[in-house]
Amino acid sequence: MSDYMDDESKIIKEMEAILRKKAEEIYSEKVVEYGTNPKNYGTIDNPDGYAKEPDECGKDVEMFLRVRHGKVDEAKFMARGCMFTVAACDAAAEMSKGKTVPECFRINQSSILEHLGGLPADHIHCVLFAAVIFQRALKNYIVKKK
Repeated sequence: MSDYMDDESKIIKEMEAILRKKAEEIYSEKVVEYGTNPKNYGTIDNPDGYAKEPDECGKDVEMFLRVRHGKVDEAKFMARGCMFTVAACDAAAEMSKGKTVPECFRINQSSILEHLGGLPADHIHCVLFAAVIFQRALKNYIVKKK
């Protein structure tokens, strides 16, 4: 039974490698990496900034921010959407780390899209959604701070 499990695991890894290679032929390396292996996926307990909205597919996306000394120290998100939504949210979170709150307001649809190296036209809305949810979490931080 163990040999069967080892063989199955090896086959799955080989298939994943093939799919990843094919995806990288179509999409940028960053889109594939952020979308399949997000570094900032998760939650933050008692976040300084928070936003939750359903995406166009009806699935909730959440953004969590931890701000220390006026800079984003940590950014996390939860998204159950497609690879492109995950990639865009992860990119927004990654781009914000170490930046001041005013600098973070420059993280928008075009800056995320540029950071990712582009997306197919039919998935540009995923980047817009990630930018909007990120900006709402920033605004929530500002409101809570006052």
